[in-house]
Amino acid sequence: MNLLLAGLDHTTAPVEIRERLAFNATDIPAALLQLTMPRGHRPPLFSEAVILSTCNRVELYGVSSETSTAQSLASFLAEFHGLDEKHFVHTLFFVNGESVAHHLCATSSGLRSLVLGEAQIQGQVRTAFEIAQQAGTVGPVLHRLFQHALTAGKRVRHETELGQGAASVSQAGVMLARQRLGQLQGRSVLLVGSGEVSELAAQNLLANGADRLMIVNRTLAHGRELANRYGAEALTFDELPSALVRADIVISSTSAPVPIIYHQHVADAMHAKAETRHHEGAPPSMLLIDLAVPRDIATDVAQLPGVHVCTVDDLHEVVRHTLDHRAEVSELAESISNAEVEAFLGWMRTQDAVPTLTSLRDYAESLRSSELDRALRRLSSLSPEQRVVVEALSRSIVNKLLHSPTRRLRDAAAQGDGQRYAAMLSDLFNLEHANAVGERG
Repeated sequence: MNLLLAGLDHTTAPVEIRERLAFNATDIPAALLQLTMPRGHRPPLFSEAVILSTCNRVELYGVSSETSTAQSLASFLAEFHGLDEKHFVHTLFFVNGESVAHHLCATSSGLRSLVLGEAQIQGQVRTAFEIAQQAGTVGPVLHRLFQHALTAGKRVRHETELGQGAASVSQAGVMLARQRLGQLQGRSVLLVGSGEVSELAAQNLLANGADRLMIVNRTLAHGRELANRYGAEALTFDELPSALVRADIVISSTSAPVPIIYHQHVADAMHAKAETRHHEGAPPSMLLIDLAVPRDIATDVAQLPGVHVCTVDDLHEVVRHTLDHRAEVSELAESISNAEVEAFLGWMRTQDAVPTLTSLRDYAESLRSSELDRALRRLSSLSPEQRVVVEALSRSIVNKLLHSPTRRLRDAAAQGDGQRYAAMLSDLFNLEHANAVGERG
């Protein structure tokens, strides 16, 4: 099996590296084409390819060629992102063969997520698959593999309790805010971005007592839609500095390729807070939770007094509390994932039978066609309608004769015994000789 996976995730690389190798959705089609196009006189790295890029992982899935090596894929990542390999190559992992199917099905099921059982990952896997389909880089193997992976994720969500508790990065972020600050009631919370992460954060903030929400988004209409659903205040992106002044907690989750909250933004906000709250005695503070990769908040913001910045990597302290409960149900989730892997592998094994079945069909069609022509020459008085009936009869007889050996070969291949049955069929029908004659004829 020539499946190959190259990638890195939250277990191998910190956010500082993941954000530099992350693929923006608009860049993925070009990257997919680079992976699947010939390079000079060299064949493409992959004949089929899908790129999965989330806040916690960057993974290249492909059907490999002879040029697909760990070095060639590391070089691709370096060249595409304009980086030196030495800064990230030690964080990469490489998986091949059946293990790729196990990895993807487990990933889609939430078993490899930072937040075990998170529901968002299945949507991210689906989006990656759809982008690759639109780019024309999905063939029969990855199409079948991703279908089984998506089925695994859907079954795990519906048939297990794995997603209970902090089952998303957004939920974990809100739990982190509660751990750091205690009750959220009366706290002013600023959400930056209006995507799924922000929506889940809004739901969980309200469920945890927060009642003063602001939403800043580059597209005001989108921000207003989200704000209207959750009783929040929608602000334009130009109002971000003034919103920071009012915020006790900031949760940011945009898809911006560069930081959007800088040192000066927060420094000015903290200064304004100090001036308006000097009568309260206690110095102002602000908790900023950056759930974006690449990060939305510049790294030097954390140097400001009274400012606490957390990234997705800091969610480990929250996630740790949910693992004990989920360990009890993860075995069932793993069994579901493994069942979908076995279904995919069974399909892959049937593909070993395709060449023999094709040869058998071609041989049978050749015999049918030649015998039909001979018969029709002798039956020259037949009407066109009668000729159609005779031809249909010949096709029906051939199909019925081939049905049983075709079915038996496919079943045997699915059970791993396809090569033996294929050899028997090839020998019984002398297919190698028949094909050689057909090629000469």
